[in-house]
Amino acid sequence: MRNPRLIVAGLLACALATTAACGTAAGSGSDSLTVGMSSPVMAQEGQQALADGFTAAAASLGWGERVYDANLSADTQVSNVQTMVAQNNAAIAAWALDDGAISGAYAGARAANIPVVGINSAGSGVTTSVWWEVNTCEAGGTVEKLAQLFATAKPGGNIAIISGPPAPSIVALTECFTAAAEQAGLTVVARQDNTQDSSAGASALAQDLLSAHPDLDGFWAYNDASALGISSAILASGRTVHSGTNGDGLVVTGVNGDSAAITAVRNGTVTATVDTDPACTGWAVVGAMQSAVQDAGATPERYVVRSAIVDSAAVGSFVAPADRTCSLTDLPLVD
Repeated sequence: MRNPRLIVAGLLACALATTAACGTAAGSGSDSLTVGMSSPVMAQEGQQALADGFTAAAASLGWGERVYDANLSADTQVSNVQTMVAQNNAAIAAWALDDGAISGAYAGARAANIPVVGINSAGSGVTTSVWWEVNTCEAGGTVEKLAQLFATAKPGGNIAIISGPPAPSIVALTECFTAAAEQAGLTVVARQDNTQDSSAGASALAQDLLSAHPDLDGFWAYNDASALGISSAILASGRTVHSGTNGDGLVVTGVNGDSAAITAVRNGTVTATVDTDPACTGWAVVGAMQSAVQDAGATPERYVVRSAIVDSAAVGSFVAPADRTCSLTDLPLVD
């Protein structure tokens, strides 16, 4: 696979050169392109940061952009994609809520020669994908390290899993962690889906699980909102959360690196979260689009944005996504 950094760097230089030298993208009609992105749910902090990065990256190229909120509705997301195709966007991106439902809309984009960038999703009609490292399920990767965190804190422990709405990325991440946990010698005693995608929903599920399984050693959650809800249920029950200064509590982890979760890691009410670098992910999405509109045949199959576990030992050096510097020539990609 060709190096995405080199491709993006070359294309950035091309974008700053004359149109005659580089050609124009499909659907552009001028040097100023418009690109679009469908977020699965803009209520989440990480999605807002991703959209901010996407907007800033598009602006760095002089491109127009539109961000749509599917609000956890696969039907709405299909409509988002159809709208972007009808508007003849130069490229579109989506974090698919339902691969099957969205494939028809992607076919419309393909027929219009509009590249499609999948965000933590692939499937029919996708030109290239931008993945968080935690969602790739690579051997020795972030998920296995997270499972080992549980196993080190609670060897042979009993854990519960709080997953979420049945989006393909969430289902795959949950299955990946389940396998890694079992491989690490942990026992998954229960799994519940937080279909409300809220802290309150996770808290209610955790209360029931704590009652049904008083010997629980920890909870894995698919996102930070759920981890925070789980933590509140644990504390309300009179128990504590495992941290760098408390080895007796229940291990609680989330994913996204949301500001509230980072604060909770600092004060010992969440054990760890996964920093997915959402703002720079937005830049990577635009980098993938830039490559695709110039030469889809040279576009890498995927771009993987580095993830990092933030626990009590690492939280002191954490930098908020909004304070990080991203550029199309310096993306935090896994080599």
